Amino acid sequence: MERRRIRRAVVPAAALLCSLVTGEAAGMQPARTHDDEAEKPREARARRLVAAQSCAAAVGLLFPGVAQFCLGKTAEGAVFSGLGLAELGVGVTALATRDEGIEGISEPSVSVPLAALQYLWIYSYLDGVFERQRAKRLRYVPLDTPAELALAPFTPSVLAKPDVWAGILGSLALGLGATLLIDGGLDTDHVGDDPQLFDRTFRPGVGYPLAAAVGTGIFSHVAVAEEAVFRGMIQSQMAREMDPTRGWVGASLAFGAAHAPNVVGLSHDRQAAYLAVAVPLITLLGGYLGLSYRWHDYSLAPPVAIHFWYDLLISGVDYVLDPRDSSISGRVSLPF
Repeated sequence: MERRRIRRAVVPAAALLCSLVTGEAAGMQPARTHDDEAEKPREARARRLVAAQSCAAAVGLLFPGVAQFCLGKTAEGAVFSGLGLAELGVGVTALATRDEGIEGISEPSVSVPLAALQYLWIYSYLDGVFERQRAKRLRYVPLDTPAELALAPFTPSVLAKPDVWAGILGSLALGLGATLLIDGGLDTDHVGDDPQLFDRTFRPGVGYPLAAAVGTGIFSHVAVAEEAVFRGMIQSQMAREMDPTRGWVGASLAFGAAHAPNVVGLSHDRQAAYLAVAVPLITLLGGYLGLSYRWHDYSLAPPVAIHFWYDLLISGVDYVLDPRDSSISGRVSLPF
């Protein structure tokens, strides 16, 4: 039963990249930055979709995929709703069949798919919001499709940008440095131990690939959803209402502040260091993601790629150092 539970948890999360692909990835899409620009093809498409919409924008909050169905984006709606139902089913099933003595929602086989569902839900709704903003030809609205964002971390034209690959390497170095400051060093005593995933121990040749699949799935959700919120929504909205620089600053501060509550999940001896080191670092990294967003004319693909690889690599290091007690094997404590 445990093996079946693991397969049910891994497959829906890892399927995000392939399931969201409903067309060819096109790399980065520059957004409108001036009112007098000619109408872009994706704005014209959005205008037609919104004109023929069948329900109000708020209905998109009901479940992943509803926003897309309302706008007549049937293929994308089917992908979002299908993936959402799968993740909900995995989480509920794992909760109902958990071993006696394990606290329900905190068990990774429950919390991982439900966390993925949360991020999918957020982005599904915001995708509908962005379509309505494009239809109005608002400035600074990202034009990237869900497929392009899901594939951004693996798109050569995105990864080839100096700010993207340098941002991945630089953020990883900063993240490891912050870990050294918070934890007082890296514990290598458990390197080489048999990996654990969802409370089951595997041989290295099986456990590490499974952990990589789970990490790819969950961090794809995280990167797309958080970048849509903090860059696509907050930074762009503040840029329209004030100016691009103040929009960048405001969104970066919001990004750091939103991660401060993570401190409640840490032991008391680590909380002060997290607030003093990790939160400012996350704010700094959020600022860099916001700069990448601006440098590429408000395309979300570059910050999504940086965000994804940072999360996956920093969690991968954590997993290798202690494959029996890490953000993948034993807890859901996402880097950012």
